[in-house]
Amino acid sequence: MVNVSIIVPVYNTEKYLQRCLDSLVNQTLEELEIILIDDGSIDTSNQIMREYEKEYPNRVKVYTKENGGQATARNMGVLKSSGKYIGFVDSDDYVDTSMFESMYQMAEEEKCDMVECHYHYLCEEGKAIKEYKARGNVRQFKNQKDMFINPQVSPWNKLYRREVLMHSGVDFPDGYIYEDTAFYIKTIPFIKKEKYIDEQFVYYYLRGNSTMNVNKSRRVGDIIPVMENILDFYINNQLYDVYQEELEYFCVKTLLCSSLSRIGRIKDHSIAKELYDNTFSFINERFPNYKHNQYFSGKIGIYSRLVNRRNSKYIGKVLGFVLKG
Repeated sequence: MVNVSIIVPVYNTEKYLQRCLDSLVNQTLEELEIILIDDGSIDTSNQIMREYEKEYPNRVKVYTKENGGQATARNMGVLKSSGKYIGFVDSDDYVDTSMFESMYQMAEEEKCDMVECHYHYLCEEGKAIKEYKARGNVRQFKNQKDMFINPQVSPWNKLYRREVLMHSGVDFPDGYIYEDTAFYIKTIPFIKKEKYIDEQFVYYYLRGNSTMNVNKSRRVGDIIPVMENILDFYINNQLYDVYQEELEYFCVKTLLCSSLSRIGRIKDHSIAKELYDNTFSFINERFPNYKHNQYFSGKIGIYSRLVNRRNSKYIGKVLGFVLKG
């Protein structure tokens, strides 16, 4: 039986792919499979993957599909996997070779549904690489409700028990960026036990500059349908009332902080205006009483009460300059 399936979506990452795959084929965990999903690459990525598949036939499996985005590639990888646990790695990052053995052992010993580790947050700035403070409060959670409060939502520092991802609707929503956000939040009700390993096993890279072209700028608005995907999931599964306050805090904080910072970096004023309008329309419609939420306390509470549609343009520009990613 395969202990761990590692799913790697690949799209035109020839420059970084070999380093990523070396870190995976040399994992100290014996019983694992590495599932590479070529999402329609047009560079030499497929050739590189095929070379690894040939050299490591018992570890590496390559599947090719038409380009459809990272969400479709990850969803396909989950369906192709056979491991007791499932992990994800981005093809332009790499991981410590002991990562999956350490996380698997923790999952087995503690009978966990999810194990999470810490990571290095690295930014390419010209030819220099700088390490910044990691995003999200990566930590041992107190309970399921605590998992909504300032988490790192990305899947690449987590190991999931397979059964968690087999529940209907627990997937990466197709066609949007920020699909990680929906996926993480939808797993929470099924994670009865979670453990944190205080090791920086992942080397995560933020690449490219912050310049927003028109297409990229409009995609910032994907956060709204992603939030709707989350809320629909909880409502349809009769879980909304259980986690209502946590969902409200998570959604509103995401929109007023990281999302506002991305809008603040958009140069096209008409697109930015539309996104600011959509953000506050969504908040006012879905969470009109969020300022009374118990989780909005301290500095974030003061901020949440001060920011509004009238001053969002200025706050967004400041956040866009300060925040990375």
